[in-house]
Amino acid sequence: MTNADGAAWTARRRVKAVLAGQRPDRVPVSVWLHNFAREQRPEDLIAETLRLQEKFDFDFLKPQSPAHSAPLLWGAEISRPACADEWPVLTRPAVRTASDLEGITRRPVGGMLADQVAVMRGVRAALGPDVPIVATIFAPMMTLSLMHAEGKAGALKLMRSHPQSLHKALGAISETLTDFVEQVMEVGVDGLFYASNTCNRGEIDRQEHDDFHAPFDAQILEACSGGWMNILHICGPAVQTEFFLDYAPQIFSWAQTPANPTAAEMHEMTGKVVLTGAPGKPEFAETPTAELGRQVRSVLAEMDGLHQLVGPGCSINPGVDEALIAAVVDATRFQPELAA
Repeated sequence: MTNADGAAWTARRRVKAVLAGQRPDRVPVSVWLHNFAREQRPEDLIAETLRLQEKFDFDFLKPQSPAHSAPLLWGAEISRPACADEWPVLTRPAVRTASDLEGITRRPVGGMLADQVAVMRGVRAALGPDVPIVATIFAPMMTLSLMHAEGKAGALKLMRSHPQSLHKALGAISETLTDFVEQVMEVGVDGLFYASNTCNRGEIDRQEHDDFHAPFDAQILEACSGGWMNILHICGPAVQTEFFLDYAPQIFSWAQTPANPTAAEMHEMTGKVVLTGAPGKPEFAETPTAELGRQVRSVLAEMDGLHQLVGPGCSINPGVDEALIAAVVDATRFQPELAA
């Protein structure tokens, strides 16, 4: 099948059509998940990413980088799982008390974070230009929470108890992550998957977002502004979408929970393409294939096949039965009534 210009549809053309407000031959779909045993070395993560792509022929790829890639730069240490579904454990926090914030200074992109540059380069070299690839990075506050002994709760406490020290540390993290983003853009990714999980209702208010999130988000997102497929992922059960309405990414991603917007509501609020349709972990693995298909078809009908990419509301369960992934892909692709 060809598009309006007579050219054959490729994954890249398909996603670009959606971003242009056009109807592609089918709605683009992708799914992403950790394989904790195969994400510790770049060659293994490249191989796992390509295995999934060969099996499912996704329309865009989000190689699932280790969550602690950046925190390790500041001295955090984690366990090294041997199994695909064995979650890493923070064995040595980089931040336990406010005094530890003094050690959060700008760092060169190295270690496991530098490995992710190699992963993006390797996946792009293997697949060529026709499949869009996005690199993942977490917002500075989320990054800090992953190296804090008390996790997200500990990071948010510092926002109120030691705001100046925290602001300085977040600035250093932001500078480091900006350097990383510039490097992955140079190796040919099409955009950034930028995730924030510390802005749910009850966690922060608007002023705290403006002080401790927005300036650093803007710095990092400016570094990927040349990308045509930037995705903002606002993670959590009660997102405050109104905080992000002036953010630049072309695509919004979030979980469809009772307290969160529907696909149509999110598109109306933001004017952006929506990336949604399937649940993330842990619900994904607990949902029968027929129900996954029903959920995907429901969102496709809600959006009439326009302004939409299909994917999970967060990464799905590691080690999941891959028949569930196939159910999402198949439900998205076999929609003749939505085709041009």
